[in-house]
Amino acid sequence: MTIEDIDKVDKIFIEHATGKAVLIISDHLPWDVDEGRHLELLQTKVYRQLDGIESGELYQRVPLTNGRPFAIVIYSLFELSQDGRNLVNNLTHYLAGMGIELRWIRFDPNATPDKPTRPN
Repeated sequence: MTIEDIDKVDKIFIEHATGKAVLIISDHLPWDVDEGRHLELLQTKVYRQLDGIESGELYQRVPLTNGRPFAIVIYSLFELSQDGRNLVNNLTHYLAGMGIELRWIRFDPNATPDKPTRPN
């Protein structure tokens, strides 16, 4: 699943270091092709995941998330555009007000165990 599957969680896991339930968004789209659509997809995907948290649907589908704080992590194949950066910053502040962390990480397909992808 990817950013284009707006009604699905791409992946979910429990982060051992923090105990957070982490929802993954896989963003494989370039920013220099139809940026408006990309912005809309990203915002919609984040809000749909937020809906799943607020409605309790995620707790029902994945009982291990019950009572845990949430983080949403966007793994992106491409560097953010300026508008993409603005959107991620706005979403980060909005979600933080609800106690949900948002992270953006540039995925490096050439990463190896001795040279992992680094969060931005």
